[in-house]
Amino acid sequence: MISTAQDSSSQRVDATKAPAIQHFKHPRSCVFSKEFLLTVAGQSIEVLHTEAAAFANFVFDPSDGPVEVVVKRLHDTIEEFAIRPVKLGIEGKAEVKELRFTLENTDKVSVEIEGMRPLFLWANPPETVKPSPEDPKVRYFKRGQIYEIGELEINSGETLYIEGGAVLKARVICNNAQDVTIRGYGILDGGFYDRERGDYVASIVFNRCRRVTLHDITMIHPSGWMVVPGASEHVEIYNLKQIGEVVCSDGIDIVGSKHVHIHDCFLRNNDDCVVVKALLLGKKNLTAAQFDFRECPEDILIENCTLLCAEAGNAMEIGHELSVEYVRDVTFRNIDVLSVHTNGAVFSLHNNDRANIENITFEDIRIEHCWDKFIDFRISKSRFSSDEERGHIRGVTLRGIHWHMMPCNQGYTVSIIGGWSQDNLIEDVNIINMRINDHVVQDIDELEITTRYTRNIRLSEAEDLAALPHSVATV
Repeated sequence: MISTAQDSSSQRVDATKAPAIQHFKHPRSCVFSKEFLLTVAGQSIEVLHTEAAAFANFVFDPSDGPVEVVVKRLHDTIEEFAIRPVKLGIEGKAEVKELRFTLENTDKVSVEIEGMRPLFLWANPPETVKPSPEDPKVRYFKRGQIYEIGELEINSGETLYIEGGAVLKARVICNNAQDVTIRGYGILDGGFYDRERGDYVASIVFNRCRRVTLHDITMIHPSGWMVVPGASEHVEIYNLKQIGEVVCSDGIDIVGSKHVHIHDCFLRNNDDCVVVKALLLGKKNLTAAQFDFRECPEDILIENCTLLCAEAGNAMEIGHELSVEYVRDVTFRNIDVLSVHTNGAVFSLHNNDRANIENITFEDIRIEHCWDKFIDFRISKSRFSSDEERGHIRGVTLRGIHWHMMPCNQGYTVSIIGGWSQDNLIEDVNIINMRINDHVVQDIDELEITTRYTRNIRLSEAEDLAALPHSVATV
């Protein structure tokens, strides 16, 4: 939704009653934005720069009341703008060079002013317990400094804490570790490694770990994949913020892992945002070390997240590499997809190996922009394949999907559901209560969908799948 300076409104917050906020001072050698100035509750907030977006973090307690945000454009006036996700219903008012709006909750938003790269504004909840720098089990990086470490290994029982205002240039590896935590309101900068020099490494790898938690940090400048829980169990990732600029800067690659919960994250990636895989990770794909992550992924929940997929990849993906027996029980819930800009898809299942993909759910998903493909479910063979045998896809539900389609999508954005053969079908795909703009989809053809080697592709407005008025079944 694009607003103009003339037709927007915002409730002004009394600055004398605004809650206290916490903001961060970063090292002066950081790259700061030359496009924006930002105040929240009357306090100046530092805005940092990347080539993809500017970004800013602050902390406040919503129970103390709302805060007023003022974004000032330094070099021109503000004519049109958007504050997204639109689900939040945040209205703003633009006057000459200033945009004002109110935050009532610890929301993570994209402020998009016509003609500029976006400003990601991330409001964070207060920390409950802060670790002690004196604790021998804490790797503590204090604010106001840049630390160039390279590779940093975290062991069982340890906490990596990046204090707000600190910048850690490193990649983090946890090998066969248990009870590991990575946290803090600081920045993990992958810029120690340089893609132009041939560096192509994952920023955080949990290698066969148990009970790991990652939360609150901001990740920028990766040279490859950003977070990889590999053959790990009981993983929780939340309030993670990412800006990935290079191609293959996947956000979170859940590789051969189970019992994974990802929630309340804001991921801007130049490839897949959240993806489930199972493969041998080695020199040909993202790291000089070799990790065998060929375990069966299952029991995975991704919810309450905001996803932006830039020049490559998919917003929500299972595949391509699935050299295992099965992938099952994966749910994406309450997701805002702000963009899938180029040849990727919003909903993507790519089974390029022998796995059975089963019991996959996408529900309560809002799509604000996509281009090439909407749904892309395929069993195929590609350069990512390891197995000669092809697998299956069974039991997929898309429920409560709302696509804000633009007129330019018509005739260009397609959907594909294609199996491999009569023995390797995609079957039992249920599309329930799908909306395009204000219209409930009544016929499968409205999705400009192509099917091949499928069975029981069903469309319904209700939950009663036994009495579906609109359905197709093709083989």
